[in-house]
Amino acid sequence: MADAASSILSALVSSANIKNIGKEAGASTADVKKVLTSALPSLLQGANAQASGASTAAGFLQAISSHASDKAGTIDLSDGAKILSHLLGSGMTGTTNAVAKESGVDKAKVSSILAAAAPILLSVLGQQTNASSSSSNAVAALLGSVVSNNMGSILSGLLGGGSPAQSGSKPGSSSKPGSAKPGSGKKQDLAGAAVNILGSLLK
Repeated sequence: MADAASSILSALVSSANIKNIGKEAGASTADVKKVLTSALPSLLQGANAQASGASTAAGFLQAISSHASDKAGTIDLSDGAKILSHLLGSGMTGTTNAVAKESGVDKAKVSSILAAAAPILLSVLGQQTNASSSSSNAVAALLGSVVSNNMGSILSGLLGGGSPAQSGSKPGSSSKPGSAKPGSGKKQDLAGAAVNILGSLLK
């Protein structure tokens, strides 16, 4: 499970993807890394909620399957904004504001970076889960492993220094993703789990 999650996140924050996101958003590599480190826990929680929701799982599987064939370097910011609205729901503004505050990147640029990253997130999930031949339950199980507390424990030593997200708080934590269910203990540990991995990948 940990290997699968690490593989997903490694692909997501590859140097090529970081470069493409920065180019599309008009942001520096440093800003892209800071924003993704802060925001990805919330995006992954939203993806997990979509994948496990009774009314959203089938549509989410179709979306990641469709994006799995996206051409590298081709990013549609309009599509990305729509994806964010599904992943973050009513919490999108709060998450954007919190990420801007935590990362030190202005809100407009944060919005552009997240819109550029969202299609890549779905593409990576589609490729890594082989979505075209997977069930929604399998995708939900894999995403559940990405945000699991067990993974956070295994990878807790990867970050040498403290990170705001490691304290257990996460950007936009006061708002739920569009179709998220009441939080469980596993979901509440999302920030520590994902950021532990991201901290090592984005150094």
